[in-house]
Amino acid sequence: MKPEFEEYAQNLAEKINQKDANELDGFADDRNLEFNWLTTGQMILTFQAPPNFVSRINELYDDLMHKGKLINYSKWLLGKVVDEYSLYLDDDNHSKVENHNFLPDDIHEWIKDRIHQYLRFTNTSYVGIKTAAAWINDYKAGEYNPVHIHLGNFEVFKDPLLVSNPHKVGLVGLMTLKVPNNMGKEFTNDGDIEKKRNGYTEFVGGAHGAQFAPLTTVIKLQPGDFVVFPYDLLHCVYPHFNENETRRTFPTNIDVYLNE
Repeated sequence: MKPEFEEYAQNLAEKINQKDANELDGFADDRNLEFNWLTTGQMILTFQAPPNFVSRINELYDDLMHKGKLINYSKWLLGKVVDEYSLYLDDDNHSKVENHNFLPDDIHEWIKDRIHQYLRFTNTSYVGIKTAAAWINDYKAGEYNPVHIHLGNFEVFKDPLLVSNPHKVGLVGLMTLKVPNNMGKEFTNDGDIEKKRNGYTEFVGGAHGAQFAPLTTVIKLQPGDFVVFPYDLLHCVYPHFNENETRRTFPTNIDVYLNE
């Protein structure tokens, strides 16, 4: 990353974190939260979700699962995860599953605010956003997500024959809900924290051909972490090996309509 861009990004992050309304073109202070940023050549922003949001989504998911109201998406998703259940879908062009919405309005609005904040931070010219899909990934021991990207609407998951025309520009807002206290013993280099991968998320940057960008960025997510990143940023989730606990995440795909 060029030094002048790094300086620009850091200065802008500080302005947003200080909630300087004058520098932010009049956006309301309550829509600008502190964040950290990472890059693989593309920006990744990390926020902290309110603790009660995490507990409420966990309770909502457990309750809806108990009542049998959620649709299992695993047969349409790329991940090697048995329990992947939908909380939200807005796709009028797909007949496999009816549109539905189990998201609490305040949590949904908070997520969309973070998407707007990302777009302002990256100085992106856009005309609007639209929530396409949201679901829960409940990773048991040994389950994982291979390297993949996201696309809008129902086919964010997989459509190998490309029979639909999904929206390809957008951002993922990923909230971490549960993380095992112990991810299990690493097969090699168990004592080297820099080489740990069990249960980690890894973002791949160099595959886009961006010279001088970090090849990968590895994150060990904790409950409450909320990560925003582009649809086409390659990433994967490594398995954990804790037989007694699950690793639970809550991704939301939001289409972005650029000002062309």
